[in-house]
Amino acid sequence: MSLKQYINKKRNTAYMPSYENLMDKINNYENVSFDIFDTLLKRNVKEPTDVFDIVQRYVGKEYPNFKVKRIDAERKARSKSLKEEVTLEDIYKEYPEENIEKLEFLQSIEMKVEEEILTLNPYMYDIYKECVKRNKKIYIISDMYLPKEFIAKVLEENNIKHYQKLYVSCEVDKTKKSGSLFKYYLDENDIDSRTAIHIGDSWKSDFYSPKNVGMNAIHIPLYIKNEVNIYGTDSIETNYLSSFVNNKYYENDDKYYKFGYQKFGPFLWGYVTWLYRKFQENKLDKVYFFSRDGYIMKKAFDAVYPKNDIDTYYLEVSRRSLRIPILWMDYDFDTVLDMISPSKMVSLKTIFDGVGLDIRNYSSLIKEYSFNVDTKFDRKNIKNNSQLKKMYSELEKDIVSKSKEEYENLKKYLSEKNIHGRFAIVDIGWSGGMQRYLEKTLNKLDIENDIYGYYIGVASYYKRNMRESNLNLNGYLFDFKNNPNSSDKRSSFVGLFETLFLEQAGSVENYSEQDGAMKANRLPYEYIIDGKEMPEVRKVHNIQDGAMEFIKDVMKNRFIFNEMNFSSDVLFSGIYQTGTSPNKDDLALFANFGFYDEGEDAKLANPKSLIFYIFNLKRFKSDFLASRWKIGFMKQLFKLNLPYERLYKLLLNFK
Repeated sequence: MSLKQYINKKRNTAYMPSYENLMDKINNYENVSFDIFDTLLKRNVKEPTDVFDIVQRYVGKEYPNFKVKRIDAERKARSKSLKEEVTLEDIYKEYPEENIEKLEFLQSIEMKVEEEILTLNPYMYDIYKECVKRNKKIYIISDMYLPKEFIAKVLEENNIKHYQKLYVSCEVDKTKKSGSLFKYYLDENDIDSRTAIHIGDSWKSDFYSPKNVGMNAIHIPLYIKNEVNIYGTDSIETNYLSSFVNNKYYENDDKYYKFGYQKFGPFLWGYVTWLYRKFQENKLDKVYFFSRDGYIMKKAFDAVYPKNDIDTYYLEVSRRSLRIPILWMDYDFDTVLDMISPSKMVSLKTIFDGVGLDIRNYSSLIKEYSFNVDTKFDRKNIKNNSQLKKMYSELEKDIVSKSKEEYENLKKYLSEKNIHGRFAIVDIGWSGGMQRYLEKTLNKLDIENDIYGYYIGVASYYKRNMRESNLNLNGYLFDFKNNPNSSDKRSSFVGLFETLFLEQAGSVENYSEQDGAMKANRLPYEYIIDGKEMPEVRKVHNIQDGAMEFIKDVMKNRFIFNEMNFSSDVLFSGIYQTGTSPNKDDLALFANFGFYDEGEDAKLANPKSLIFYIFNLKRFKSDFLASRWKIGFMKQLFKLNLPYERLYKLLLNFK
């Protein structure tokens, strides 16, 4: 960035005036004129010339150095012209290409890109609507080389319709910058300049020029102070995506909806587009999305690919519903430990839940072995606990009985769902346990199967599910099976991440025959207590609504998004920032979320006081290990800006 550009950016960076402040100034004027670009509409790029980088994505190698040539063509057109303003056609006459058809093609692509990247300015749209409501006479005035018809079309597409007239400099050969376009507008409409006010982002064209002809004017900043570039501006992809989510007009101010749109939506979209590519590569035409995390995944996939040659199904399964039915084949204590949560601390509740037994029915047995329902064991030495193993041996008869009962019902359910042959399964991850259980069941039933598992991530502990067969596992965000050097990017906030995918229904417990068909029996939804929904239900719903709205908007902008090469790391970076570097707003959103998994429930990040832990170090360790958002836990505890991700990795060494 040159010194001139730096100074100009600093000069054009400020806080946006408040709605009340703007309306107070506008209210005294009968005639209100708006600039278009970077005022009523914003481009989903940081600089206007970034448009040419996107055009280059389309035109490719056949038109090398398009951006440089396009900028130079405009410079030449302006230097040669005797008019105040040039047209897009004038510019392309100076482009170094003699073939008329190719020039027309380039011109059409540029306008197509402009159409897709233009969107409502969320700050100014409310002002415009209020002016309409107050019956102000509204005029739209722009210095622009694009055709008036094109601009009118874009305005209408963005619901800007209720204005008197549209003035475009290239159509009348007059500009705001010189002041001649403002004079023309005032004269043509017989407007007293003292009754008119103009709003725009350019100091020269939108502030000084209208004032020089007797109008009032309001300057709004081109760059909004403290606006966060969620995805950065290092490339045209991140530049575009950051602008796309920042420029969104939100009808309401729900922070969960906004999080869903800005952070969850891009990642969800990236995941389902990756899935589609993988299905195509492997010629898969039958896909089962696993409940519950697969619910929003399937919804997103079907929205992005509504008409394709891949049949998608929603399979109501859970770790429990697939795990319990196969335990009678192998219920060894070590086997069960490999099937349940890989957490450092293993609770007695989790063990009972893992074998499908209700811990409340075994209180006498638990007491006999000097345990209680809240007892937890360190995974490092749990296999050496003789008392626990003895107690477990007394459960074996019940485990086998429960398992065989559920096996018969699972067999019927899978048969009805036509689960056989070559197909894909989709879930959140992390080690392929459900794929292992399903494959084992199908093999036992002599049902031919060739399962391709697709997951958001394949964690380093996937090997515990590879002892009986080499599962076909594929991870989007990280994949330790196919790339041992992967990095597990969600381990410090796994609970927070998984919460985003929740279906608003209980986990599948087992299956039974109802009305002549096998149905999945759901456990009570964890977030409904005594018939009353907890706040998390609506919050997760709003997050997912925001994510689906993002995907809906992407479908309107496929022309650009299909040409962008977004990596999984880029699309994950918004969620990653919240998970690993949470600010006060992030903590307010998620710290007190309840999280339920394998018989355990806790808040995501709800530590006791620092003073308490100073005198209870063991409790700090147990609470920290139990937290499913460990960095959020530490930030809530210490309240300081510390390198929490490094601290988290350091603490893992002392597990």
